[in-house]
Amino acid sequence: MNTVEKKKSMKNKVVERIAISAIIIALIAVMSFVPQVGYVAIPGTPISVTTIHIVVILFAWIFGWKEATVAGLAFGVLSMARAYTLPASAFDPYFVNPLVSVLPRLIFGFISGLVFDLLRLIKKPSLRFWLDVLAVPLLVAVHTVITLTMYFTINGTNDYTNIVAILFSVNGGIEVGAATILVPLMVLPLDKAFPRYEAIYHGTLKSRKKASIYDTITLNTHNDLLKNLADFVAIDSQYDEKTVSAKDPFGKGVTKALKFIEKLGKEDGFEVHNYDNMVVEMLCGEGKNITIMAHADVVPEGTGWDQNPFEMVDHGDRLTGRGVADDKGPLLAAYYAMKAVRDNHLMGDYQIRFIVGGNEESGSLGVEHYFNKLKKPQPDLGFSPDAEYPLIFAEKGIINFEVKKKLSIKGVYSIKGGVASNSVIEKCQVVLDYEPDFITYLADHKYDHTYTREGDLLIITFNGKAAHGSTPEEGFNAGMAAIKAVANYFTNKDLLQIYSLYSNLQGYGLEAYGNSEEMGHNSLNVGIINFEEKNFSMIVNFRYVDTCKVDELKTNIKEHSKPFTIKILGESKLLFYPKESVLVTTLLSAYREESGDTKSMPKAIGGGTYAKEANNVVAFGMEFPGWDSHMHSTGEQVRKADLFKSVSIYARAIVELGKKLDGSNEN
Repeated sequence: MNTVEKKKSMKNKVVERIAISAIIIALIAVMSFVPQVGYVAIPGTPISVTTIHIVVILFAWIFGWKEATVAGLAFGVLSMARAYTLPASAFDPYFVNPLVSVLPRLIFGFISGLVFDLLRLIKKPSLRFWLDVLAVPLLVAVHTVITLTMYFTINGTNDYTNIVAILFSVNGGIEVGAATILVPLMVLPLDKAFPRYEAIYHGTLKSRKKASIYDTITLNTHNDLLKNLADFVAIDSQYDEKTVSAKDPFGKGVTKALKFIEKLGKEDGFEVHNYDNMVVEMLCGEGKNITIMAHADVVPEGTGWDQNPFEMVDHGDRLTGRGVADDKGPLLAAYYAMKAVRDNHLMGDYQIRFIVGGNEESGSLGVEHYFNKLKKPQPDLGFSPDAEYPLIFAEKGIINFEVKKKLSIKGVYSIKGGVASNSVIEKCQVVLDYEPDFITYLADHKYDHTYTREGDLLIITFNGKAAHGSTPEEGFNAGMAAIKAVANYFTNKDLLQIYSLYSNLQGYGLEAYGNSEEMGHNSLNVGIINFEEKNFSMIVNFRYVDTCKVDELKTNIKEHSKPFTIKILGESKLLFYPKESVLVTTLLSAYREESGDTKSMPKAIGGGTYAKEANNVVAFGMEFPGWDSHMHSTGEQVRKADLFKSVSIYARAIVELGKKLDGSNEN
């Protein structure tokens, strides 16, 4: 999938963790001061049971040592504050001492989080779960021992032999028993609410849901899927310009990956065609077609991996490696779904056509070759396993264009920033005559920048925040910051105009705004800026929603940009299927029946998938709601349970789409 839209719905992790810490503190505050909540007195007895330790252990289990330490600190500070509020008959002077009330709870929180963090290293989910359960009573005991040890030490009694007796007293027994029962009961539901922290199991424990017929018929594909995925990931199939040739149009690695799929399909008895090492076609059956579109190429591996990115590593509940989520894992999940449907005689009078392209990540030329040059028939119904569940029903249209003009900025020699039109500019460098007042101006106006002096030249680097071009509001454009600073300081009317036209991220400056209830609003991203030798140019990535007319948008952009000239560099059509269409309702039903997730709704995105390259196709999985696969990033991952479940989902989808081919194909 050539987009990072999957991160659009997720909050900034740092902000989220701060919010969670605030929730922890608030919860413990309520428990500390509301009677019979955090400290429960048992009527008719002198026994008072503490329950706040349950919250500390719960957050330690879900989030790890950082949140657990916050919880422990809050427990201690608030227990000390509570001690001051107790009546004289219950007041204990030693619990207003932070060494008794705060320090033990702080240590307890840290140790609890550390224990669960270490247990996460265990690969087998079921074993890990029961060890986590066993850790709960032991951690309660640790809390009691640390607190009482400090208490007896500070009050000078040194009566440490009483600690064991207290541990096995009614009071201690209730606290241990309550935590041991309640924490495991609460932790699994809460885990589903916070899956991004990878704290527990995220679907890897066996489900109580009855296995469907599709689970049954695909079960024997799982071992082959894992084996072939490992071999597939081991092929470095990123586009390689150095090895591009007539024989290898996208480089030797991509050709090798396509031939891997070609060989696999032939060995499994499918009719297979490799068209010019650009796209591989696998066929099964005859008649109207259900088309599955996936890709064998991957994005560059990037930096920062703690493993060989082109080696699939099995962590027990999840797999890591470049391509496991985009798109080699989903490709093979859909492939084995097709094979299971055929082998179990579930096909009707239709054809399953599986198309594997060679360069989705760098232009989709493979499928363009397939449909436009080879004139292959368009899909009757189909899907691309290269996005998110439940499915993507709409994708914004995209216009890439260049803005140009000759202009002069006295004393400024160059402005350069950006690497791609669909990425927010992270760094922009301006070279100009040495002018210390400009440095002062930048500091006074709080521009994020650094600078160096080289002789009579000043080199300033403006700093921004990178983001995908489909969501420019999630970043900060260093290039536009540079344009604004230079324009205002040097009072350059051309740059002032550019900033007024292109700084609004929704296209208002160009009167190219559009809004849709289903798809949101238009977006504008200046991805590349280049000014040198009086030649100024920008590459702009503009995305529009279904309520817009593309010709009107292009006219407005050209007219409002004058005297700058506009050159359209490329376009990608808008994709939109009504939620009530046959294609959307059928795939959504297949997902819900197999996954049990009836709440997640079809999505509209700003990016583009293979679905735009054909008729009657939408992107369908394979990333589940709440899971971050780190697609296009370091540490790309997929849960094994998700991979296997997707084989079932895709198998059901194929069968159900096949049934629709006998009826109406109106979409």
